Amino acid sequence: MSNRRMSLSEEGKTILDRIIDSLECERPMAVKIALAKGISSSEGPVSEQHTGGKNKWTIPDNIIKDKEFLLFKHLIINEVNEPLNDDDLHKHMLAFIEKGLRNLKEDLENKTSMEDFRLRII
Repeated sequence: MSNRRMSLSEEGKTILDRIIDSLECERPMAVKIALAKGISSSEGPVSEQHTGGKNKWTIPDNIIKDKEFLLFKHLIINEVNEPLNDDDLHKHMLAFIEKGLRNLKEDLENKTSMEDFRLRII
C-alpha cells in the first residue's frame, strides 16, 4: 500500500480471526476477501465508522500491493464515484474492509450446518 497505517477495529480483528479459521486461509487473503465483499455489497461509499476497542490491529502495508492494490484502488474510486487522494483512498479501503468483515460474519452465522462457507460468501 503506502506508508499510511490502517487499523482494524477490535471487533473487526475478532471477525477477521473467525473468518481465517472458517476459510482456513492466511490473514492477507482474508483481508482481500473482506475488501472485495465490502466493495461488492456496497452502493456508494460506506458511511458506518468502526473505531471501537482497545485491541486494534494494524494492517501491514504490504498486504495488498502492486496489481491487486491498483485493482482495488480503481474499484473503490468507481464505488465512491470521485477521485481520491491517498489518505481518502485508505480511509475508504478500511471502511470497505470493516463492512466486508461484518457481511462475512453474517454469512457465516446464517449458513446451514451442511453449507460450505466458501460457497456461501460468493
